[in-house]
Amino acid sequence: MVDVTGMLHALRPEELETLRSRGPAQILDEALLEAIDTAAGGPGEGRGYYVVHGHLWPVENREYHLRSDVAEELFGPETGSP
Repeated sequence: MVDVTGMLHALRPEELETLRSRGPAQILDEALLEAIDTAAGGPGEGRGYYVVHGHLWPVENREYHLRSDVAEELFGPETGSP
């Protein structure tokens, strides 16, 4: 089970500000994926907080987005990713 509030509190202030400044529908870059993984407990642990939109292959072209409940926690209801 994911702990959205706990993960967000574990982010460094600058990481949280970057997430907020880019909006709820942002594509997460490698630095933010790593930050979420670290805040969630280590490499790969953040997978429950973001999802792939679009094609799964090729891997290098995947677009990762915040899960809707994570976006709602950051930005409020009705602003989350689909």
